[in-house]
Amino acid sequence: MRTIRKYIILLFTGILGIITFSCSDFLDTTSGSQLTDNEIYQNEGDIYRAILNIYAQISEEKLYGRTIPLIYSFNTDIEFGTCNATTDNTRRGIWDYSATDNNEELVSWDYIYKAINTANECIAGIESSPLLEQNPADTPSMIRQLYGEAKGLRAMLYLDLVRAWGDVPFKMTPTMPDDNFYQGVTSRTEILETLINDLIAVEPGMLYASEMSQSVERMNRGAVQGLIARIALTLGGYTLMPDYANPSFPGTIERVENYIDYYEIANTYCRKLRDSRKHTLANTDFLQVFKNQCEEVYPSNEDMLFEIPYATTYSGSVGVIIGHKIEGSSHIAYGKSDGWYYATLPYHASFDYKDTRRDVTCAPYKWAWNDEKGYIEQVFTEWRSIYIGKWSRMWMKTPQGPNVQYSSGINWPVIRYADVLLMLAETENELHNGPTDDARDALKEVRRRAFKTEDHARKVDAYVDALDDKDAFFEALVNERAWEFGGEGIRKYDLIRWNLLQKKIQEMKVKLAEMKNNSAYPQSVYVKTNNDGTLEILNFDNSLSNAPSGYTKKAWASATTDNNGVLNTTFVKSYKDEYINATPMVYILPLHKDVITDSRGALQNYYGH
Repeated sequence: MRTIRKYIILLFTGILGIITFSCSDFLDTTSGSQLTDNEIYQNEGDIYRAILNIYAQISEEKLYGRTIPLIYSFNTDIEFGTCNATTDNTRRGIWDYSATDNNEELVSWDYIYKAINTANECIAGIESSPLLEQNPADTPSMIRQLYGEAKGLRAMLYLDLVRAWGDVPFKMTPTMPDDNFYQGVTSRTEILETLINDLIAVEPGMLYASEMSQSVERMNRGAVQGLIARIALTLGGYTLMPDYANPSFPGTIERVENYIDYYEIANTYCRKLRDSRKHTLANTDFLQVFKNQCEEVYPSNEDMLFEIPYATTYSGSVGVIIGHKIEGSSHIAYGKSDGWYYATLPYHASFDYKDTRRDVTCAPYKWAWNDEKGYIEQVFTEWRSIYIGKWSRMWMKTPQGPNVQYSSGINWPVIRYADVLLMLAETENELHNGPTDDARDALKEVRRRAFKTEDHARKVDAYVDALDDKDAFFEALVNERAWEFGGEGIRKYDLIRWNLLQKKIQEMKVKLAEMKNNSAYPQSVYVKTNNDGTLEILNFDNSLSNAPSGYTKKAWASATTDNNGVLNTTFVKSYKDEYINATPMVYILPLHKDVITDSRGALQNYYGH
């Protein structure tokens, strides 16, 4: 078990302990260390152990253990969790964009600021250490890696804070007893610009994943290069801005005038990572990228750049609430998985039928015990229950036991090299008013892994080469990023920065309603259970008119609406017209009412919340 995971276990079992705090204390946090800064920050080993405290905190359920990647980033046109008919102050209120200031998931605000303060403490301690000055900022070294690591984790936290709440209080120093604990907000533009400049300054001194023993389980140079690009494109994209003079107004969609400057920054750092040749997509197929996470295999030079490290049985919701659904049974040693998240049927239908990513991302079945046969098998599910299939507890090295439903320890992917390649392609297209050779090569590299070698000439080279103008290439990237990152908490923020969130959700609902009785889509599929318990499903390519011998016919697109063309009501609850048709569509979360009360007038809600 790796060092970071051991440290997480220590915190969760109380040997070190995480300090608890209330909503009123989001800027009033106290160091858990019993040592002075002068004692902690005198050698790299102690500094590393101080930074491990950040990792332990971000793995908590209210942060990256569940809420940030798996609650705040859904629902989109390609992935969703099911919701109730009325406003719900749970995760469902986040998913259907109806969240009120009493939603229980909003308490992550406090946990984010707690982790940010821990990062601030580490950064200030390193800056006070003589070790930093002894190592040049432009030369990789362990102390510079640790310094950049803390800043990278802080930037990640602030980015997700801004993506959830927009303008927020911004603090880059450790909280002290005489600080102002009732701080107003700073504009998201200033926050993101500061983070970009902060990371640009530390990146040259950091180490790549292949140069550290913990590999991609630590914030590393390649991950920071990708994070710079992600923050820059967020800042250079569209965003919902509040009307500070009229809090009841839902706001306006805006974009900074100098957005092209941020595309240039993103391009520079995507290119820098690509040219380093530290990562490749050529060594592992698409499925293995995610099986590696389940199997605790962490290649340092392949697709994954950084993933949140969890400790088995102590943290992590991957494979538990997202991934293959596994029914509870005393006979199933792998544990139980609820499978909260699904792929939409139009998304499933959008894949080229030869694209290997479809059957990895979209799993129209669950695993259940068959008493008669005496083994676990796949059971076909309907079009509303296409589970996200990138992760499975069945792939773990050690089964967790029958009916176990707690933390899996399967890591969460924060950023992949494929993301950097597609950001490079996007920025090249934008900066040059059309695709360049670099843009085409980057897109081809991603698609090359998605298709078998015999299909490369047509599905990779011919497909990309035919994209000969800016708009066509951009639309191809919008689709490619959907096919590549489904279920990974990326789509929502892509659509927001492109100002396409509302449009794409609306288009998805229209397409879904049009799929029934449409000859372009398979109305039925044909299913057979193999001797090993796996399913064989035919006709997703819509090439068969009748069930072959040995196969059972199952409804597919024919079941999306009733006979009057009305969408299935369970599905509609997850995409309520009241919210997705609003002008503008409000995706910024409200502040929890307790945060507002305890801020003593420094904070309030906008966007009509």
